[in-house]
Amino acid sequence: MKVISSAAPTKTVTMNTSDKKKMDTAYQWWKAKSDKDLFQQLLSTAVSLKEGQNFRYRQAGIFARMYGNMSLFNFIGPSFAKLDNTNGLPVDRPTYNVVQSATDTLVSRISQSKPSPTFLTDNGDYKERNLAKKLNKFIQGEFYQTKAYEKATIALRDALVEGTGCLKIYRENDKVALERVFLTELLVDMNESMYGEPRQLYQIKLIDRQMLIEMFPEKKKMLEDASKAFPEQNADSSKTVSDLVMVVEGWHLKSGPDAKDGRRSIVCSSGTLIDEDYDKDKFPFVFLHYSPRLMGFWAQGLAEQLMGTQMEINSLLYTISKAIKIVGVPRVFVEKGSKVVRAHLNNDIGSIVEYSGTKPLYEVAPAVPQEMYAQLQRLIDYAYQQSGVSALQATSQKPAGLNSGAAIRSYDDISTDRFATLAARYDHLFIDLAYQIIELAKDIAEETGSYQTVYPNKNGIKEIDLPECSLLKDPFIIQVFNQSSLPRDPAGRMEKVTEMAQSGMITMQEARRLLDYPDLDQIEMLANASEERIFRILDEIIEDGTYTPPDPFMDLALAEKSVVQYINLYDQAKLEPEKQQLLRDWFDQIQGLKQAAMPQPPMPAPGGEGAPQAVPAAPPVSPMLPNAPQAA
Repeated sequence: MKVISSAAPTKTVTMNTSDKKKMDTAYQWWKAKSDKDLFQQLLSTAVSLKEGQNFRYRQAGIFARMYGNMSLFNFIGPSFAKLDNTNGLPVDRPTYNVVQSATDTLVSRISQSKPSPTFLTDNGDYKERNLAKKLNKFIQGEFYQTKAYEKATIALRDALVEGTGCLKIYRENDKVALERVFLTELLVDMNESMYGEPRQLYQIKLIDRQMLIEMFPEKKKMLEDASKAFPEQNADSSKTVSDLVMVVEGWHLKSGPDAKDGRRSIVCSSGTLIDEDYDKDKFPFVFLHYSPRLMGFWAQGLAEQLMGTQMEINSLLYTISKAIKIVGVPRVFVEKGSKVVRAHLNNDIGSIVEYSGTKPLYEVAPAVPQEMYAQLQRLIDYAYQQSGVSALQATSQKPAGLNSGAAIRSYDDISTDRFATLAARYDHLFIDLAYQIIELAKDIAEETGSYQTVYPNKNGIKEIDLPECSLLKDPFIIQVFNQSSLPRDPAGRMEKVTEMAQSGMITMQEARRLLDYPDLDQIEMLANASEERIFRILDEIIEDGTYTPPDPFMDLALAEKSVVQYINLYDQAKLEPEKQQLLRDWFDQIQGLKQAAMPQPPMPAPGGEGAPQAVPAAPPVSPMLPNAPQAA
């Protein structure tokens, strides 16, 4: 066939069919038959995508610099040398960084909620419900082990600054681990990801050579021959004591449910480190997008939205500062011909200025018009409005006139509605995280035989085993619930505690304790201790047939009601007959305890039935509450 060359439009270049087929398959690394072809094609694919998407690195550097006054792009190169020289600092460095202020405020507000994924079953029997309970404890333990909430907060900040935050789920020492990944490490094809669902994903990372040798001891010779890599291709970048190797990891999702073309490979400049089949439906990443674009995979960040406003603020601040330095300085006007000793015009306290004729005049010219200050304030207010954060929230202040707890809570709810969409995406991040953690833990358990995590709860730390892998084949639905607490401000806390006391949820004594030390956990733990103990005993009967007899120290009425509900619930859930009998035995023992606790009938009065009965005295009356009897 004939192809028209772009370099020379008038010249015809001939390309045979075999050459064109070879060019078309050059970047289809997942079809490679040998290790040599695999690492060469995977490396060339990643390098080609990186060179074609240099604009992403420039944008990431600009937005990072807007947030923290530090450029990530070309960090080791010439920009690094300029950081040591004060004359090389940029003149547009913001002194009022509204991007950082709005970002930190949003991160603080949204990350206060602790989304708690909960596994639910669809009309399941007691085994499936019991499995869902274990999974709930297991995922909370994994979130604790992997520090999911702390790393998700960093991913949220990345999403606000750069547009997209990312966490990677990977295996480390037969345990699930999480890693924050910056978006400049990840590459997708722009055409393939036009609708936000790419089929290939690449990660480029610089890793210490000795760490790689420890991870892949069988590849030691190959890693020693790998070429040294640097963040940037310049002379300053090579001035380093580190020994880094560029590693590229690529994923290709399978084309269909029964397809066998899913592949995951890790390569370096000298060969292949890992090459295996990949049968998952998703990449081992969870993404948080701040404002998804109409097309493409990468989202728009808050820094990009505020970029124009921040630059205008910087320009005004620079103009104001320069005008004040040049114009707004004190000046002394001395009449020509007057006899004034200039040495006396100094900044000494109580200095005496000798003059003859007209005395010197001190004046300060107006440097900046008020309209410029007003325009600066309008831009700052607009930037906060655009981000949905008020200046009062950024400085932890409440509006004037909001003094009641109900008003403060209403204002807080209205402010939070502005971030409802972002908060929903933040919650969904933990749903995806829970699914992928369970999936990877299941793979590790199938290979090693077991998987265990630590589950922290109100009774201490407990070790939780991953349920049997055979039971995890059934699909589960995950919902997210946020962990709530008392309001943080004193007025809101007092209003909330007062409402709880008036509704009868807590006593006045408990209300006083909450006002002094706002912790509901201990109050709830004490109030629910009897119920929790009953449920624990009944759950042990259901789960593994462990029988603990009731005793007089528990709430017998509540125990009777609960065991009847358990019998009715698990009878239709097809509970084993021997466990159903244990529940009935527990019910019979409660009846015996109730009979033993009944008071004895009163003894007959001496003198027979005709003896006069004493009239009971009226109970004392409280002077504060006349209608209520006074407590003894």
